[in-house]
Amino acid sequence: MKRLRTHYENLQVTENASPEVIRGAYKFLSQKWHPDKNQHQREKAERITKIINDAYTVLSDPERRREHDTWIANQRYARGFQPPEPAARPSRARRYAYQYSYALSPAPMGRGERFIDLGDGTVMDLKTGLQWFVHSVGESWSGGTVYGSPDVFSAESAMIRLQYFNSSGHAGFRDWRIPSKRELKSLYARSLISFRRGLDESVFSRDYKAPYWTLHDNPWLYENRPQVVSLTTDNSSSDTDEPFGRLRWVRGPDPAMLVELLHQMARECMNQRAFDKAMVHLESALKLAAEPGRVDPDNLMVIQRDLAVACFEARDHEAAEGWLLKVLAGKQEEYGHAHMEVFHTLVDLAALQKSTDRLPQARDTLLEAYELLGRLDEYDQAAQLGVLYDLLVLLIWSRDFARAEALMTEYVEGLGDEGFSHLPERTILMFLVLGLLRETMGQGDSAADLYRLFLRMAPPPLASAGDFKRVGE
Repeated sequence: MKRLRTHYENLQVTENASPEVIRGAYKFLSQKWHPDKNQHQREKAERITKIINDAYTVLSDPERRREHDTWIANQRYARGFQPPEPAARPSRARRYAYQYSYALSPAPMGRGERFIDLGDGTVMDLKTGLQWFVHSVGESWSGGTVYGSPDVFSAESAMIRLQYFNSSGHAGFRDWRIPSKRELKSLYARSLISFRRGLDESVFSRDYKAPYWTLHDNPWLYENRPQVVSLTTDNSSSDTDEPFGRLRWVRGPDPAMLVELLHQMARECMNQRAFDKAMVHLESALKLAAEPGRVDPDNLMVIQRDLAVACFEARDHEAAEGWLLKVLAGKQEEYGHAHMEVFHTLVDLAALQKSTDRLPQARDTLLEAYELLGRLDEYDQAAQLGVLYDLLVLLIWSRDFARAEALMTEYVEGLGDEGFSHLPERTILMFLVLGLLRETMGQGDSAADLYRLFLRMAPPPLASAGDFKRVGE
């Protein structure tokens, strides 16, 4: 059957993506596949660009998006496809709710990889948390290249231009401003050859050594009017009656945004299996996120879990378990002890313990997870059976036959005629293993009854033989 292709897939977003995520995905993909940037495969780029544009046209319109959702549902129904139940969907602990999602592929750049390229003509400074335009006002940016030449402004016209710019903003922000002298100075580094200050031209547009407008570092002590400074010579140049200077917009510092960007870069490193580098980004993100209220608790636990994964892949198993235990404690505090989020983290922890041959600990963790499910009103039966299956193997391995038999009996006795619909292969094996356990424990008659129950409930090997299967016996 031909695969169902949707506008969501074409924009590489989920079906519950927010308008901000959809807009960010469109912006990123349209820049990536712009025909002018793909001259070597222009025909392909034009085809993909049309697909991207069509998808965004539909998904950016609420009414057309609803119609598309209805079409998807009808197509799936006609194909006999049912999406997973909510309980079976990935745990919230695996997804980060981005607020600055336009930066879908942030990339480090500049000397020492100090800056993060946001792909929209701005960069984030890892050192200060400030978001800078890579070009001056008057210049333009497209596809990584700066065009034109900078404009110069008087003090009054600089403030008017700032107000006008923030009326529409950029990248969803309307809090752009003129930098202070200290902030602007932080961008300049002395050359090891000439010992003169200069911008990193691998990041920013060419520095023409013209003065810039800045604000006072301590505006509460001085009238907060722009002043012209020239940082290439370390001298202020405001002797004329009407000084003129260039403008470069900045916003922030924005530590919450920086946390997200570090997390996105870490995920990209993990995709490339550069786990040591991912760990550095994630640890930096956690340091920034430590201040209360800066990052949503769920997002904080996403970072911690990703750090656990990176540590595990880097063979630092002790650190990986330590971070998972922090996630577990956070989930229990956020949701209480009887919650599916806690269950998911317990299963993560047990998987780590199994992978590192700490089988007794894995057994105890899975037993805790299985007992937690029993305290929930609703849960995923497939997940229950999967956990029980692993738990039984570990109990039998540790020769705790009595507990294994008790758990299997409890599960089997609760099966209805539909019980085989959830992972039927594992359910069938459970019947057989339970029978063998009872034989081993001298309960032959009980095992025989179990086998008869199995033969009655199990589906026949061929569907056609179901004509001769009695229902309800």
